[in-house]
Amino acid sequence: MAEYLKLGVKNEPAMSQASLGFVGRSVAVAVVEDISHNLDPNLFTALKDAALSTNPDESKQAVKAALAHGTHPEDIADFYIPALARDMGDLWCADQLSFAGVTIGVSRLQAMLRALGPNWASDNATTNENASILLIVPQDVYHTLGAIVLSSQLRRKGFSVKLFLGGKPEDIANHITRTKTDAVFISSSAGETLEKLRQIIEVIRGSSGATCPIVIGGSILDVQEIHDVTALTGADYATKLPDEALKLCGLQETEKKKISARNGT
Repeated sequence: MAEYLKLGVKNEPAMSQASLGFVGRSVAVAVVEDISHNLDPNLFTALKDAALSTNPDESKQAVKAALAHGTHPEDIADFYIPALARDMGDLWCADQLSFAGVTIGVSRLQAMLRALGPNWASDNATTNENASILLIVPQDVYHTLGAIVLSSQLRRKGFSVKLFLGGKPEDIANHITRTKTDAVFISSSAGETLEKLRQIIEVIRGSSGATCPIVIGGSILDVQEIHDVTALTGADYATKLPDEALKLCGLQETEKKKISARNGT
């Protein structure tokens, strides 16, 4: 039996609905495209066993081994980590992994992501000084892995990203008041209410004077229509695709223009 199953608790007490929601949100991810064709089964298994091992050092060792064998760090971040998060959720649903096991596993995946690219984890990592994105995971929501994956993708595209995990409205307001922000992305789970999102957006509008576009993404779009989300929250746009969000906010074009300007074309 694989070592990670030791993290499972077969006879643990029944979970509350709140705990069920916690697990579901913990493994939510930002990338929604089919990524299975980008995965090597052997590497997937090695990273999975390492993330769910009782030895926390195995995660870093597995990443180092993958990189040493030629795997691109971007592939681990964009394909393997989201797929592993989903797989952990499937294991829990099949009663093969405990609540604690999922929590530990997702935490290890976050550690893998940080180890892959230190600059991806920096709020100031940017080659595009005029494009700054505020990425918010609302307070009391636990689907942080997807937002961390998304923030690393945006930084690699050249954007400066400030990531607010469990952001309180007053903290968000203070940040927007003090800092130039070109767009606000809100990562929202299926368990959140549109009213809660409306309140967050109201705070943002009051702080920024409605000068920056606001985009809602995440698994909430699996259970709500895009029109309803934008109409009832006050968001400008709603999409689960990062590139589409950038395009809707006009940031993709801005990035290309700056690259052309630097190259003198």
